[in-house]
Amino acid sequence: MLFGKKKEIEEPQVPRMSGRDYDRFMGRVYKMVGCHRDSDAIYMLMDEYDYLQTPTKELEALFEHVEQWGRSRTLLCLGRLIIYRLDREKHHGRVLIYIERCQNISPRFALPELSRVTFYARQAIDGGKLEVAKNLVVEHETRYGELVGSGECDRLLQLIEPDIDVTSFRI
Repeated sequence: MLFGKKKEIEEPQVPRMSGRDYDRFMGRVYKMVGCHRDSDAIYMLMDEYDYLQTPTKELEALFEHVEQWGRSRTLLCLGRLIIYRLDREKHHGRVLIYIERCQNISPRFALPELSRVTFYARQAIDGGKLEVAKNLVVEHETRYGELVGSGECDRLLQLIEPDIDVTSFRI
């Protein structure tokens, strides 16, 4: 009996809604997103999807679903969460995919961990995704302040566009 209780504690149960309840729930989230009440929508989603326990694949499926509704801050927040999780799982190639998808919504999309900006900019350059890399590091001083290495961002910008004057982005 104790073994059963211990196993129950170790394996958290993810609550599952029936199809009809899920549709109603997503309908309420959709209304929040449609009314630009993205904070409320995110709160509802994070209440239902425990970001520590929910498998990343399930969060990615949620991103796909919400993406059908169009551009929103809710979608960007989900993207940040997925990027954070994929980065922790060391799935760097998939992280780049989500960075690019989020940049398609907002080109100045900020990563969840600013310490990873130059790492992913280098990964994007190596993968031939120069626009993704540029969007990560351009205007770095106004976007990130001292939180991201200024010299490294300037070097990456020079790699991306050798003719660019990096001082033109400074205040």
